[in-house]
Amino acid sequence: MNKSTNTKTFELPEGYIEALPKVQNSILHAWIAANPTATIKPIQGVVAEGGLPAYIRKPTGKRADIVAMMVKGMTVAKFMPEAKRLGGGYTDLVAGLLGGYTPSSTTYGRPAFTLTA
Repeated sequence: MNKSTNTKTFELPEGYIEALPKVQNSILHAWIAANPTATIKPIQGVVAEGGLPAYIRKPTGKRADIVAMMVKGMTVAKFMPEAKRLGGGYTDLVAGLLGGYTPSSTTYGRPAFTLTA
C-alpha cells in the first residue's frame, strides 16, 4: 500500500500584502496553529545558499541573525522561540513571505521563503 503525502504550502490570501501587520501576523499565526509541523524553506534563486535575502541590507545585527536562521530551513516550532529570544518572531516570518519588512523595500511582494507542512 502506498502512502500519499499531503504537503500544504502557505499561500498569501487575497489582500494579505496590503493588510495591516497585525492582520498579517494573525493570519499567519492561524495557519501555523493549523499546521504545527510547518517548515521554513528559502526559495532557490531568491536566497543564495548561505546568504541572506536582498531585503537584509547589512549582514550583522538582530534582523540578520533571525533571517540567517530562516535561510537554514528549520521548523517554525524551532524558529519561533529562537527568534523571540533575539527580539523577533511573526514579523520576521511575514517579511520573508512578503520579500521585505516594508512596502518601500525594492524586493517587497517577491517572497524569499515559503512555509510548508
